[in-house]
Amino acid sequence: MLTRVFPKPVLQALAASLFTIMSVSFWISQPKAQESYAQAEPYEQLTGAGSMYPDILFNETLRLFKQSNPDIEVQYDPIGSGSGIWALEAGKVDFAVSSAPLATILKEDAKKDPADTPVTLKDKFLQIPITAGMLGILYNIEGVGHLRLSHTALISIFDGSIQYWNHREIRLANPDLRLPKLRITVIGRSDGSGANLALSRHLYTSENGHQDQMPSIWTPRIFPKSAILVPDNAQVVEKLTETNGAIGYAPSAFGTTLGVPMALLENQKGNYISPSLSAGEAAIEEISRSGDPLSVEESYDPAAPGAYPIVSFFWLVTEKIYSSPKTGQSVREFAEFVLSGQARGAAISSGYIPLPANMRSDAKKLAAKIQ
Repeated sequence: MLTRVFPKPVLQALAASLFTIMSVSFWISQPKAQESYAQAEPYEQLTGAGSMYPDILFNETLRLFKQSNPDIEVQYDPIGSGSGIWALEAGKVDFAVSSAPLATILKEDAKKDPADTPVTLKDKFLQIPITAGMLGILYNIEGVGHLRLSHTALISIFDGSIQYWNHREIRLANPDLRLPKLRITVIGRSDGSGANLALSRHLYTSENGHQDQMPSIWTPRIFPKSAILVPDNAQVVEKLTETNGAIGYAPSAFGTTLGVPMALLENQKGNYISPSLSAGEAAIEEISRSGDPLSVEESYDPAAPGAYPIVSFFWLVTEKIYSSPKTGQSVREFAEFVLSGQARGAAISSGYIPLPANMRSDAKKLAAKIQ
């Protein structure tokens, strides 16, 4: 029940405020009170764009980076993973952040001219994992908390097969809840996003899923025609809080920060797991134990008994060699900071999953190659 943590008008105001913050980007600059002092102008300004997934984390990370690097200003525009990568490819920004693998996004760039000579990605870009996060399944059912959703229920809700909250498949996993005969409203993302990729990958690869479909950064094709589509996470939360009976998806950090209920999801072992730090760490632990962890893009359905089933890595995507050595140095310093202990603490406090030690070590070696 949304009123447990915040009254609904407050929740909507919080979501709207968060959207406003994202719209104007995260601009980290000296406070106005300091402008009267004779200070040297920053010698470098970096621009980045991309995923809305880690925007809560980036707000804090950029603040900390500014404290440690006052001579570098960073502007980050959370416009979505796909748009951020395409902006980097076009030379409009210095770096991008993506919650989907680089190759996946470039493959789906509908604006690309097929006659263009393809760029060898490994020669131009570096893809550096910086943190991980969980995709929360948010819901608004007045009077209902601690909702459990099985694999089958989750798939059937998002493909429209289950249309009411008191459906037998949902009731079987929630014998202690009084579920109303309330129509389900699916709320999804309309843009090219890592959130769409994470959800579609889980729905399509799970047992009894739509395995004939290909995961994509675009809105899943299986969604019912009645689904409400919006272009960012904040609007997903805002629309969900306005609609009794709604279900949607967004970074779990949004649900935690705004007090929006998130479903416990059935994992591969049949356990119902909430998106907690320990559940996220369990999900990515098996990846960190692989021979070359940086070559593993995602864990589709983690096998650990306590693992949350929908996780994504976030990638800092940079050029390998910048035309300006000064820009290359600044981007390298930023990448190294994002992988530092300070940023790791910010990730934990913001509801994200820090990289395991061996993955972070390999990522640092990759960041050192930026020129």
